Amino acid sequence: MCIVEAKLRAEIHVNFKEEGYNTWRRDRKDKGGGVLTMVRDNMERTKWKYWE
Repeated sequence: MCIVEAKLRAEIHVNFKEEGYNTWRRDRKDKGGGVLTMVRDNMERTKWKYWE
């Protein structure tokens, strides 16, 4: 699941953790929204360099 342009910013402290999912969040520092990616923990995934 991907959530984009959702006004995710560092000052928004919402816990997006869901049991059974691995979550990666990237907040925007400027205008626009951020990105939240949730992948089932039983699915194969690759962590992109972008997230580091």
